[in-house]
Amino acid sequence: KMFKSDQPTLIFSIAGLCLCLCFIIGTAQAQPFQFPFQDYRLPLDDRVSDLIGRLSLIEKINQTWSVAPAIPRLGIYAYNWRANCLHGWSESGGKWLPDEKWTVFPEPIGLGASFDEQLMRLVGIVTADEGRILHQRGVEANNGSSLEARALNCFAPNVNLMRDPRWGRGQETFGEDPLVISRLGTAYTRGMQEGSDPRHLKVAACGKHYAVHSGPEAIRIEFNANASLHDLFDTYFPGFIAQVKDAKVATFMPAYSGVNGYPDAASPYLLTKMLRETWGFDGAVISDNGAVEWVDTAHHFVDTKEKAAAVCINAGCDMDLGGDAIYPDYLPKAVADRLVSESTLDRALTRLFSVRFKLGEFDPDWYVPYRSIPFNMLNSVAHQQLNLQSARETLVLLKNDKNLLPLNPDTLRRVAVIGPNANASGTLLGNYQGRPSEIVTLLQGIQKRLSNSANRATVTYQTGCKHVTCFSTDGFADAVAAAKEADVVIAVMGIDQYIEAEGKDRTKGYPCSLDNIDSAVLGLPGCQNQLLEQVYAVNPRVVLVLINGGPLSVPWSHDNIPAIIEAWYPGALGGTAVAEALFGDYNPGGKMPMTVYKSLSDVPALTNYNMTYPPGRTYRYFTGQPLYRFGHGLSYTNFTYSHIRLAQSTIAPCGRVNVTVTLRNDGKLYGDEVAQLYITAPRQNGFPTPILSLKGFERVGLIAGGQMDISFEVLPEALSLVDNQGDRAIYPGTYHVSVGGAQPPSSSVLETQFRVTGAVTPLYKCQA
Repeated sequence: KMFKSDQPTLIFSIAGLCLCLCFIIGTAQAQPFQFPFQDYRLPLDDRVSDLIGRLSLIEKINQTWSVAPAIPRLGIYAYNWRANCLHGWSESGGKWLPDEKWTVFPEPIGLGASFDEQLMRLVGIVTADEGRILHQRGVEANNGSSLEARALNCFAPNVNLMRDPRWGRGQETFGEDPLVISRLGTAYTRGMQEGSDPRHLKVAACGKHYAVHSGPEAIRIEFNANASLHDLFDTYFPGFIAQVKDAKVATFMPAYSGVNGYPDAASPYLLTKMLRETWGFDGAVISDNGAVEWVDTAHHFVDTKEKAAAVCINAGCDMDLGGDAIYPDYLPKAVADRLVSESTLDRALTRLFSVRFKLGEFDPDWYVPYRSIPFNMLNSVAHQQLNLQSARETLVLLKNDKNLLPLNPDTLRRVAVIGPNANASGTLLGNYQGRPSEIVTLLQGIQKRLSNSANRATVTYQTGCKHVTCFSTDGFADAVAAAKEADVVIAVMGIDQYIEAEGKDRTKGYPCSLDNIDSAVLGLPGCQNQLLEQVYAVNPRVVLVLINGGPLSVPWSHDNIPAIIEAWYPGALGGTAVAEALFGDYNPGGKMPMTVYKSLSDVPALTNYNMTYPPGRTYRYFTGQPLYRFGHGLSYTNFTYSHIRLAQSTIAPCGRVNVTVTLRNDGKLYGDEVAQLYITAPRQNGFPTPILSLKGFERVGLIAGGQMDISFEVLPEALSLVDNQGDRAIYPGTYHVSVGGAQPPSSSVLETQFRVTGAVTPLYKCQA
């Protein structure tokens, strides 16, 4: 349980081999073709062109809606584009059979805490395999047409940046750092799209919500974010650029909101100039649900739905995902009024049908091996092993005074488990959840683990609070009594989708009946903190486990509670993973993917997208003292970094720097460590310079006494800075480098420096 198993990878490899064999056998079969677009031997462009050329104007327009109707005369079945796969397939909107249960991984914010690209790729592979199975069952049950929530495309990953801790959908992201978002998002997309068949996508992923989007949720359909060119290219764009250039993502989804005066779904700058002409995206752009209509009725960018349809499709939004069919209802008149040309329609259809062709929709069964993924892989043992491993890797040990953790289960006689999230099964799944066959709550995980201990410790469970809002103290007395009699108290506190969710930011506190004062906006809601205080007063041996998406500011707990674990929304097997960590079967190795601020006074207005507005946003620009820094995370073992060395101490502007350190596990336990490389560039006058930036990371595992060298290659792009025009360049001067298990300054961090000589050099000259 203390190591990463290769078993899931092996099983996936065997499955891929089987699919290849099915493909080879199937190629011997003959297939008649009524139309050229059905001929899998023809080039993709020829097939797409032939299909579109056979459509009438109305047929073309109808195919630009999310529920694309069947065209029986051409043998084309209906296709429903609506599906989500944020952390496993989502059940939302679907009609499911009783035996259709599948894997629900931790929320992406927790997966971000893993800092593990290999893990994210495997999560993507499992999600795609299970999505293929669910799709195949859907079309078989629906006479060949796809059903809602069972599409072969799906709307993930969310590569927005968690700019503000109050944002209700921050839980869907990988955190606040552009590099982490880029690399984990790329791994997830490639895991979903790539497989054993190079001719087809396994699933078509979607980079969302493009491009400057992180609240306020309450006004998201009408909100316009003002963002400088510096902030666009330095902070908001990198995750999306990586989706295009590194992941080769098949689809994009613009956000509901607008940027600098243009709704994202109607922005030629975002959808054409940047996405296609600058970065080279060649896939399809799909609006968010209802976004096209809201260009008129919410943004008031135009004054009719006809014009809204026209400006969106002209800007490069190929599909209307609206519940109301704005494109089908209003594009016919827009074409008649010459607001939209038929060639623009053909352009949109080319992109949309290209995705469907790449998914194999118009190919014979034997030519698409992904259709043969067996049903018994859905929710398989291997998939659940990976799910458990992913839950383990999300855990972050925030504090562990006097090594209270791990607890020795064989010496415990009484354990008190308290808190509103201790047995809240649905809370563990977060949002856009699927249909797991089993949910293990933290209480259940603890009970099961202790049932196998020497003393078979008695577990006493008291909620203390009936709900996370925790207005009433009616349950306090029972919780305090249980704590007083226990050897140790495990307090499972936090928030849930009632507090933070799509459409709901954390913008208010919740009252406590003890004093009728609202709790801190970023803190534990209601009376939860008072419950902790009363429990601690009778038994200071308290372990606090936090369940949440957005960061929780817990200054009192940080000062008093001896051990704190951040568990996020850990997925269906979260209770097992947390119990393993509590009792030493697993050594937590996650790191914080975002800054935990001390209070709301450390955060600018939610509507302010200026990254450097005092006191600054994210660790890259924040000038204050946080409660927990980005990259923070402890271990049950001790890691030591030594012998930092540079292959080059002086480089030319387009040169590369190789940095190597030696990492040793000086403790008594196996453990994972996330080595982090930060660079501080020479400060420039005239435009913002980050305080420091993460430029490399690697999660590794070491046995007790083990040692290894870790090397990073720092490329010119990692040394570049963004000016006020959004242009990247390398600047001469001294660059400070740190490598360790945290941000500098820290006792676990090594520091050195190198110089860049010469003149200011635009990055594009290094990439020529």
